[in-house]
Amino acid sequence: MSKVKKAIMIGLDSADATLVKRLIDMGRLPAMKQVMEQGVSQEDLGMIGVFPTVTPTNWATICTGAYPITHGVTCFQNHTRGKSLGILEQNWDSRRMHAEAIWETFEEAGKRALLLNYCQAWPNRVADSKNIFVDGTGVEPFLRCTADFQKIIYFDESFEGLKTIPHFVDQNTSDCVVYGDQIEKFTVPANDIKGLVKDGLFTEGMPPLESPAFVIMDYSPEQASKDDVIDKVFSPLKEPTGWHTALDDEAKVFIYPVNKGLERHYAVIGKSTGDSYDTVTFYANRKSAPLGSAKVGEWSDWLYTSFTDEAGDEKKVAYKMRIVEISPDGTKGHVYMSHTMNVDVSEYIYPHEFAQELMDACGPMLPHALYDRFSDEGRTILMESFAENNAWHIRAAKYMIDKYDDWGLFYTHLHGIDLVEHWYINQAFEGAHEKWRENLETIYQMYEIYDTFVAAMLPYLADGETALFITSDHGQVPRSAGYHNPGISDLSGISCKVMSDLGYTVAHPVPNMDDVWYIDWSKTKAIQARSSYIYINLKGRDPEGIVEPEDYKELVQQIISDLYAYRDPVHGKRVVAFAMTMEEARSLGVGGEHTGDIFFQLNPDFGEEHAMAPSYVTNHGFSLISLCLMCGAGLKKGEFIKRQIKAVDVVPTICALCDVRIPANCEGGVIYQALEGFSEKEY
Repeated sequence: MSKVKKAIMIGLDSADATLVKRLIDMGRLPAMKQVMEQGVSQEDLGMIGVFPTVTPTNWATICTGAYPITHGVTCFQNHTRGKSLGILEQNWDSRRMHAEAIWETFEEAGKRALLLNYCQAWPNRVADSKNIFVDGTGVEPFLRCTADFQKIIYFDESFEGLKTIPHFVDQNTSDCVVYGDQIEKFTVPANDIKGLVKDGLFTEGMPPLESPAFVIMDYSPEQASKDDVIDKVFSPLKEPTGWHTALDDEAKVFIYPVNKGLERHYAVIGKSTGDSYDTVTFYANRKSAPLGSAKVGEWSDWLYTSFTDEAGDEKKVAYKMRIVEISPDGTKGHVYMSHTMNVDVSEYIYPHEFAQELMDACGPMLPHALYDRFSDEGRTILMESFAENNAWHIRAAKYMIDKYDDWGLFYTHLHGIDLVEHWYINQAFEGAHEKWRENLETIYQMYEIYDTFVAAMLPYLADGETALFITSDHGQVPRSAGYHNPGISDLSGISCKVMSDLGYTVAHPVPNMDDVWYIDWSKTKAIQARSSYIYINLKGRDPEGIVEPEDYKELVQQIISDLYAYRDPVHGKRVVAFAMTMEEARSLGVGGEHTGDIFFQLNPDFGEEHAMAPSYVTNHGFSLISLCLMCGAGLKKGEFIKRQIKAVDVVPTICALCDVRIPANCEGGVIYQALEGFSEKEY
């Protein structure tokens, strides 16, 4: 093992081992096929994740080797015992992780670690670290600091005035995406938060990255997360006037808002050849040189400009345009405008001076484009954006690896599979949707896109000193057609319906606010919060507590009994797969100050796509099985092992290969059966 000097860990969020094996067999993942055939894995390519099967929790395990009870990241969002039950804490933050990370022990050994958008890595926790951190706070880098939101811009000669319908800023994160304007809801002053909900549910002076829990009743946050989140602009198409630049005689102009409505840019449609309008050229104003142009069916290059914010400060930004349609006679059409990226931001890069260097080498990153996802147009533009997004990640990864001769560890996290499965998986099997084949194909295409990232990393194994690990945090499973969550379990907040029906939670609608509820803590004995936890509103522990400590155990058992007895009102089937006291849940690696009083999981027909059921649950040809492929120096070649690989085993195995101290809080074991020279005997 001493010959192994470096390790690459590619984290493919939500990559389902079942689908990876299927697509390899179909010949659609040539790079991962090469890793499988030249490396080592279980025969099903699987790995057992930790509870719950959710992004921050499992990636925290895959970088610490610890169970959630130890590392403290217990769901998509966190809650700390002793705070108001109405308060949640944002994860994707290394400060929430109470365990040593693998990159910290590699640095101790004199081996630089490179972190490219690895979940839970940001911010750097070691003073004067030589490690390199590129974001790690969301599904894609820099989503928390975009300068403007994505837009679909319709232009038409019949429109009388400019109209904008802004996207809805929802606190829900059920598809795992957190945008910058959602983060603002985690940092708004406490006195402003109080204005959102009746009766002041929250403590004063909340620190950043905390928020009031989203209270859910007769409302589907899971579905809301899949609605269009895009600004819609309707702009009159007019003859050009007041231009200082000569335009073609047949040119027509429309304007579109930028910089969150503070400024307007201009677009000119024209004919490149022939008699039909087919080109749009973009300008910052009527005096400026063109920012760029594109034809129908094409993306523009990056359009570089500057915005002036409300404080009067100027910032450099860039965005792209995708020309969707122009009528041949030039009377109407529409274009897609990407999220606008800050090009000089260093807020989420360490060291900060690396930010400009990375921008110069790789350019801005194009975020995914999501709107009208079941249409051919929406589907096409979504997948084009993911392909470009992946190309940026390849450029960034190769630049980081090639730049530093002293690197010993590269960790990255790619989130596109998770997003696409959230948006399509419940409509991707026969009988679920009229376009189920197209939806399934879209999922397959996302796996193919990330196979090109794997292909880009394979040449780094040629030195004979580098090991490659490809993992995932979980898979996803759909609900059966016609099945829905009856109102228990959500990543984003407090789900009230089932607990209200059972008589444990008392909630009321906020007057004049659709789908906004508040909890009457004076009458609430227990709540269901986040994906998998029931909290007793306990006197002496919780600020609003009403349950006497002597009644605690009996109440816990009664709630567990009621959960098992609860039946879905539509289908009459049991909703809860199992429920455990926290004493029992310790056997699953679940517990600690960031968990509730009861841990439970749902039958897959009633949950969201992940987080509410364990690894190895299957439904309709999909599974929650995490992925683990290993290849390269120090590892067996072309073998399947019988050992059950667990997420906690990844870190100690990488450390053993590279002769680096295993992190202090690690609870997994070295996968010796995967190592060269180790025989796995059969009896």
